[in-house]
This record gives sequence, C-alpha cells and structure tokens, in this order.
Amino acid sequence: MRLTLAPNEQICEEDLYKYTKHRWLYNEESELSKRYLKFNIQQLINVAITACDGASSCIRVTKCAEGLYNKAFILRMDNGSEVFAKLPNPNAGPAHVTVASEVATRELLRRVLDIPVPRVLSWSFDAHGCIHFKEVLRSLTGKAEDIHADALGSDVIKKFTIGPLTTNELWNGQRGSMNLDRGPWKHPRGYTRAVGNNEISWIKSHATPRMNYNRSNQNKELPQDGIALLEKYMDVSSYLVPAPNDKSCSLNVPWHPDLHLDNIIIDPETCQITRVVDWQSACVAPLFYQSAVPRLCRHPRPVREGWVIPERPDNYEDLSPDEQKRIDDDRESEMIHKFYEAQLFKRAPRHWDVLQQSIFPIVRKPVWLVTGVWENRDLFFLRDALMDVQTHWDRLVAGQDAPCPISFSSEEIELQAKEEENIQGVGSMLSLFQEQATLPVDGMVAPEDYDVARENCRKLKDIFIGLAKDDEEKELFGRLWPYQEPESD
Repeated sequence: MRLTLAPNEQICEEDLYKYTKHRWLYNEESELSKRYLKFNIQQLINVAITACDGASSCIRVTKCAEGLYNKAFILRMDNGSEVFAKLPNPNAGPAHVTVASEVATRELLRRVLDIPVPRVLSWSFDAHGCIHFKEVLRSLTGKAEDIHADALGSDVIKKFTIGPLTTNELWNGQRGSMNLDRGPWKHPRGYTRAVGNNEISWIKSHATPRMNYNRSNQNKELPQDGIALLEKYMDVSSYLVPAPNDKSCSLNVPWHPDLHLDNIIIDPETCQITRVVDWQSACVAPLFYQSAVPRLCRHPRPVREGWVIPERPDNYEDLSPDEQKRIDDDRESEMIHKFYEAQLFKRAPRHWDVLQQSIFPIVRKPVWLVTGVWENRDLFFLRDALMDVQTHWDRLVAGQDAPCPISFSSEEIELQAKEEENIQGVGSMLSLFQEQATLPVDGMVAPEDYDVARENCRKLKDIFIGLAKDDEEKELFGRLWPYQEPESD
C-alpha cells in the first residue's frame, strides 16, 4: 500500500497524523498539537474496503489538503473504486458529537433539500470518529429561498432531530467536561441567555488574572471584569432577538458555517457547482443570526450603498503598476460583493431583507462575541458592542416602553477610549505590513515560506518598536506586538 500527499508526493505514516499545511509564527507548538490526530490507519482501511462492493484491498491512501478542523483522505481500492474519508481533529470538539451532527446534516441536505453533497457510506462514533463518502457529481439546482427548516414535512421531522450546537467553541478544552447549555432552544431568548450564562460559568471556574497591555501596563485584567461585563450583556440579552412579527428574521434555516472557495467544487467544463463540502458544525437557527455575506464574496472594507459599480479613480493612468493592481484587486473584490447582493435580491428575498436592516449588526454582534470572550481576548470588542447597543437603544426597542438597562461610567468610557487608541494604532501598522504581503493576517504561513516570514516578522517588530517615543513606550510596544509567544497568566 502506498501513502501519498496530493497530488502524488510519497509520505511516511506519521505525516498522516500531523498537520502539515501551515506553520505558525507564534504559539506553533500549541496550534500543531490541537491538530495532531493519531488514529488506527488499518481500521480506517478495513472499513473503507467493506464500504466498497467488490474491493478486497486498498492500494493507496492519499492525504488531501487539510482543513483547520479535520483531516481528509482518498482511499483507492484494488478494483479502481475510491472512497473519501474524513476525521475531525481534536480541536473540532468531541468526535462522536461532531460526526453525528455532520452525518445527519449531509443526509438532510442530500435527501431532502437536494443540495449536492457526497453520499455517506459509513461512519463511526469511536474515540476519533470517521465518515466515509462516495462522491456525487451533479449540478446544484435548489433555490435558496426554498431551503428553510420551517417548511419541512412531518416525515422529515420524524426522521431528523435538532440536537445541541456542535461548534468547537462550546466543547474544546475544559468546556467539554462542563455542564453547559448547548441547546436546542425553543426561542431565541433561550439562546442569547444561554451563551452568556455559559461564559460566566467558564470564567468563574477557569479564568485567572492576566495583563492586557492595550488597557493598562500596570493593573491586571481580572476575571471579575469579564463577569461584570457579561452581566451587562445578560441585562440586554432578551432584547437581542428578532422581532416576533418579522417572518424573515425568525425563519429557521440550515447554514453553511464557512463558505469559501475551497468548499465549493465547480465542474470546469460546465462552470456548474457540483459539490458543497465541509458542513462540519453547521446548525439550524433563525436567519436573524445566520444571515451574512459569505467569506468567498465578502469585501473586507465598507461597500458602497445602492446598485453601483465601483469606478477607478480619475488619476488611475498616472499611478504605478503596483498601485493600479491594488486598486483593481480592491475593485474586483467589491464588485463580487455587489454581485452577491444582486443575486440575493433576485433569488433569496428573505436573506436580502435581513441584510438590509441596518440595526441588525448592532443587535447581533454582542451575541456573536460572547462565547469564548475571555479566551479570545475579546472583552474590548464586547464592551464596544454593548456601548453601541446603549447608544442605539431607542431604535432597538422602537415602539416599546423599555429604558436601557445598562450604562457605563466615565472611567469605563475613558479606559475603553485608551484601549481603542492602542488597538487601532497597532492595527494600522499591521494592516500596512499585511498589505505589503510581508506578514500573514493570522500568523499562518506555508511551510516553504516559514523562514522568510519569521525573519520578516523580526525585522518588522524592530521597526514597530522603533516608532516609540521613549524607553517606556518601547517596552509597551514590545508587549503589544501580536506575533510572539503569549505571556503566561
């Protein structure tokens, strides 16, 4: 039997278990350990052979391009048939939960909603979990506006059930052994309150004081600070839900959790979508929380309103080739975003209605930020989102006699402004470095680029620290630099 890495590079067995697609500029040991999966390769092969009629042995195992949360292999049999096998990494959450959810999701999509996904041949709920697929090549024909759980018939409802959320943020680390409320819930208020209570429970049990140099270089950030902020969130959580009379927002829909170019397979001859892959941790929830422009179409900067095509600047011909390319790339990105919006207007009016509500991002943002807010160091962003809720409270509760239950002291507002100044200062410098393609946004680089990227990182850190006015600020800038090993709490 031959072990290969796509397209045809021979590898050793240990490479099957390792994450090899990227390296990290910081915290690499931890990131790689989260994605190391030792499994029984012979058992994987035996199950695949059983799933293939007429096969007696496996002649080749090919490791496919890896996802951040799973490993994928193509197993070729002696009779020419091939099976696609997928195993969740440790950072995806408990294997039995992840696999059960994905198998059910794929069956619902394929059998009921007519979305082209590979057919599930077999699966296991053991310590590692595995799903074997048979590829299906056909075009996507379903209409976006027809895909919603509320329209499913009684036969489907009897066969499929809504279970707990399987997103890795609710299962990883200490959370896996905690009695958290992962749903399902009968009303959105149950969801918005549950995520807040879950986070308060985690902070009380596991958070420890730490430094947050964006906020203070002397006083530690305390778990009590996180709990106090989450209590403010809880005070408004019942209002961060869709209006009961808004049918579009309240509609329960299945949603792909990470729609980017690698997850959409297109037939090069017909230019038709033949498969939509990687439904791991997909959930059914109100369109109010699901609706968004997917990553493959989303422009990274503000998009002009209305049906307008972005134009080149008047002095375009006078610019350098590099500047022209930057403008063209940005223009193309915005045009793709606008084209997606135009398609929504024509083909998915409910989705379009939700995206048009300017207040919704302000209402949804706190809910999205709560889970993992301490671990992700997102207290600043949650506080900022709650300040926005307070500012726009009258719009949020239009027609209701409900005074805003939260407020922020002048000291809190002053500290928030100081933290924002530091975050934006570092962010503007990083954006400049990233636009020049010298630093990756997330610290991940291809293995062959690692040495150059690490040297660039060292040089850019020196430049960044060199912008400081005095020794005290140099020390602060050195600690604010994000591409380095995290300090222990």
